[in-house]
Amino acid sequence: MARVLYAHHSYPSHLKLVCLKGDWQICFQANGTLDGRRIRAWLRNVDGNFVCEVGRENQIEDMPEFERLNFFGDKFHLSIDETDEAGKRTSTLAGANNIHAARAAFDALVPQYASRRLILREGARILLVAKGGKIEG
Repeated sequence: MARVLYAHHSYPSHLKLVCLKGDWQICFQANGTLDGRRIRAWLRNVDGNFVCEVGRENQIEDMPEFERLNFFGDKFHLSIDETDEAGKRTSTLAGANNIHAARAAFDALVPQYASRRLILREGARILLVAKGGKIEG
């Protein structure tokens, strides 16, 4: 039987997701020595091995918090909303955590809501807009 670790706790604030050349690692910062010089480096949380020097990473993200709703209170990472002409959300029609599932749902909803304006969004970022039964490009 699978069990969920840290189901009701957020991650420690000192841990970050660090991306170096497409490889994501859970890391923390520490001082160390590399090639005889003092550096500040990202170390893997699992084994404390050196990942990269601070400043040489491609991207740094805070660790996600479990069971935390995003800015708009969505349960899913991606959302399909009905909006008025000004872009204000009037209702949420569907959601998904996978872009392919969200796009398939969006494509299926566009003809059903042809007289309305629909958006597919990721948080506050609008990915697609459909009006009059057609996806705008």
